[in-house]
Amino acid sequence: MFVPGSRIRLEHTLYLNKYDLSDLVQKSPEEVRALYDQRFKYEEKIFEDLQSSIRAWENGARETRRLQLALNYLEIAPVKHTGNQWVEDEKGRRTISNMVYKMTCSISENTRWNLWSSNALNKRWHVEWQIFLNTPKAHHHTVIAGKERNYSERIDAENYMHGRIRAFAKYFQEISPPVPADHKYAFMESGLMLPGYHVEGEEPRQERDSVIGKLNEAKLQHKSAPAAPSKKKKEPEI
Repeated sequence: MFVPGSRIRLEHTLYLNKYDLSDLVQKSPEEVRALYDQRFKYEEKIFEDLQSSIRAWENGARETRRLQLALNYLEIAPVKHTGNQWVEDEKGRRTISNMVYKMTCSISENTRWNLWSSNALNKRWHVEWQIFLNTPKAHHHTVIAGKERNYSERIDAENYMHGRIRAFAKYFQEISPPVPADHKYAFMESGLMLPGYHVEGEEPRQERDSVIGKLNEAKLQHKSAPAAPSKKKKEPEI
């Protein structure tokens, strides 16, 4: 087994089912013992060479692992966001996001119909909202809050949704707000905070003097522009 920068395992067993001993049984025990000792020392030398090679691999694997971790860090693309602006898609779902948080909300008609007469039995408006971490790490989805409700009047549904927007407006004042300490690992890779992020209550880490820091600076300048929305909509009047 071979895993670059992590693991190497060698195991080999020799099985011989048939042996031709005709030449050896003609010799004296002393002669055979001398030949055995010679072959044993030969195999022992090979084993020592293997151990030496493994130690050499171990030294090189440390650097391979460092390079792997650096690549894992540097190759994470900046997260797409709307720059704290509300946008609306073709289905009417509204979204606002920055580098840390994302909020979605929608109002849709959810009416019960009489299957025989095709008349509305109970007209309802369904409200759905959710706020979650907008992490650049793939396959990482953490919901902070969210709920679904039904209202008989659209005005009540809109009032409720606007109230939720007001309640969470504090999360959308900065492009890169502080990361909650409980969720910092969603914005870390290889033991380091990803570029442009800092943990709540801590000062932003200075990276000017490091090679990674310079690469991160260039990465942010060229790649962290907000996602281009397909359709912009101003934040609802509260």
